[in-house]
Amino acid sequence: MCEAHFDIKTTCSYCLKKAGKEIDTVYPVYDWETDKLLGYFCKEHYIKVKSLNIMHSQTNDEKIG
Repeated sequence: MCEAHFDIKTTCSYCLKKAGKEIDTVYPVYDWETDKLLGYFCKEHYIKVKSLNIMHSQTNDEKIG
């Protein structure tokens, strides 16, 4: 449904800004543990999402270990 309105590979999943208009480009973010694609994000949100994903992974490791 959303794919009709947004091109997933050129739109930030967080702020929904399109690459080339409001932002330079979008970057793919993969889950740290499963390597599953979480989405494409602009530079600002890429850093936030990636760091949160890594911190969440480390928190889970501490609970397990």
